[in-house]
Amino acid sequence: MNSLRVGAIVTAMTAGLQSVAAAAQTINPGPFTEAQTVTGRQGYRTYCASCHGDDLSGKGAPALAGKEFAASQIGQLTTAQLYAYIQSTMPYDQSGSLTSEMYLNILAFILEANGAKPGDQTLTPATSVKVGDIITGIPPTNFVHGAETK
Repeated sequence: MNSLRVGAIVTAMTAGLQSVAAAAQTINPGPFTEAQTVTGRQGYRTYCASCHGDDLSGKGAPALAGKEFAASQIGQLTTAQLYAYIQSTMPYDQSGSLTSEMYLNILAFILEANGAKPGDQTLTPATSVKVGDIITGIPPTNFVHGAETK
């Protein structure tokens, strides 16, 4: 191959990789607030950790954080769909027993545990952002066992 043709191929490959990288970027910040994640962290500890583990890695129940979680069908849902699912099925044998606000706060915490960054928009039942567009499956660097050290 001549050097001109190799250069054209490298340029095309680089452009392709850049477009893939751009598509993999998440919406930043996410559609929830830091106050929601703080309250959600406490709610998670109270209502979810006994089954899903302190670090959201699963403990007899599915993991709620990590690359596999982010790559699962959860990533295809919107935040509104995931909220409705959690609200209608959790806590186990007590579905719908929490306030709407607590379900939203716990969802905000789960999103943050999966790499989404809080912003100034409050997460509501009507917020409809594709989950896969806001999470990476990579927890914040200071995320340890269900609690962040801020």
